[in-house]
Amino acid sequence: MPYHFPTRFKKLAVLLVIFGLGYLVYGQEYALDFEGPSIYGDGSTHKLSDYRGKVVFIDFWASWCPPCLLSLPAYDEMYQEIGNDNFEFIAINVDEDTEDGLYFLEDHPVTYPVLADPEGDIGIPYRIRSLPVSYLIDQEGRIIESYRSYSLGDEAEIKEQILSLINR
Repeated sequence: MPYHFPTRFKKLAVLLVIFGLGYLVYGQEYALDFEGPSIYGDGSTHKLSDYRGKVVFIDFWASWCPPCLLSLPAYDEMYQEIGNDNFEFIAINVDEDTEDGLYFLEDHPVTYPVLADPEGDIGIPYRIRSLPVSYLIDQEGRIIESYRSYSLGDEAEIKEQILSLINR
């Protein structure tokens, strides 16, 4: 008869995996790969590893987050200025009701991919505790910088860092 771990050990194992993955994000060299569906419900998905070879900026946001609502249009302008030959931007909406994110995007459309993560499948391993949170990832998939919160004008410094990575 096979041995079954008690439920408390299973829960502990799950927590260790989650926190272990979170440690990898903060103490690691490489970003955790993920795949998520487009928020627009068109059946498309995006996978971080598909952008290997490009500089990638990942931004976790929600419609109820005031700094997020400022950052998305500013980031879209930055994205359009840089172009996407060597750079990609992926926004990840963490609203429990994806419709809330869609309503915001109707009024403030963006040109970069926006994924829906209502269950936290992408965000939990990245240990998202406050919003917005963003990560700058180099061409090899290493996390170069993380950003907590957003103030108008932050995108100028981020743009400089992105261009520096592209040009090295």
